[in-house]
Amino acid sequence: MEWMKVLDSADEISEGAVMDITAGGVALAVMKVNGEVFALEGTCPHEGGPLGKGVIEDGYLVCPWHGWEFDPSTGNDRYNPSRGVRAFDVEIRDDGVYVTSDQ
Repeated sequence: MEWMKVLDSADEISEGAVMDITAGGVALAVMKVNGEVFALEGTCPHEGGPLGKGVIEDGYLVCPWHGWEFDPSTGNDRYNPSRGVRAFDVEIRDDGVYVTSDQ
């Protein structure tokens, strides 16, 4: 499995925050929920909204365009789990935060 560094430290992202990050040519929404860092595909499947510019509400990532909600750990849509976005594995290491780059 290949890994991409997306942050120098998990402390770079605040609790409840979402960051729009491009790593290895891939748009990601990186967020911290309940002290854990998650990374999802950065484009909403509905109409291409930028998930990295979304917000966390009730523990879900909410698309800024039309309000679709995604589980940060699975990428599943809150109301229709059969649809969603890719969730990336995340590792917190001494030198930063890494996500899987395998597609």
